[in-house]
Amino acid sequence: MNYYLQLFREERAGLYKGYKYPNLIEAQKQSCLHVGYFMGMTEELMLAVFRGEEELSADEIRRVAGYSRIPYSVLTCPKVIMLDMGRVRHRKMVAEVDNLCSQLKCMAREGNQKTEKYLECADRKKQDFLRAAHNNKLSNIHYLGAKRQLSDYILSAKPELTKSGISTMKGGTT
Repeated sequence: MNYYLQLFREERAGLYKGYKYPNLIEAQKQSCLHVGYFMGMTEELMLAVFRGEEELSADEIRRVAGYSRIPYSVLTCPKVIMLDMGRVRHRKMVAEVDNLCSQLKCMAREGNQKTEKYLECADRKKQDFLRAAHNNKLSNIHYLGAKRQLSDYILSAKPELTKSGISTMKGGTT
């Protein structure tokens, strides 16, 4: 079975209720954050951890925090940290993600061929993100995951710079 499908099914079934690191579960749902990979764990072991069948060490969580650039305090918070769309700062964070998607679309309009393979996924990510923001159900981890994914798309689609320099040929002038 697909790992993410199983993750979402088990979460809906309530198997992760009471887990002491709910933000870690949120991070795992963001495929671009690679939580299990950074801990050196298999997907099956991660699911067992979320069910409470296995324990995580503080060092494993620190590794995820370091690699994914999510503060340790956020990952270990006992409640899912949510954004409040009534706050100006949080609306600016949502606008930042929206701007990243717009930037990718501009790159496509300017003729960047690499962006074509990212546009559909980016648009889906943006719609899911904006829906959560509109319904006031946007977690901080969801924001970080969407921002990371769209930034990665832009970085991957940027054209490579041509190298300039002096050529050194044997024998002097050409």
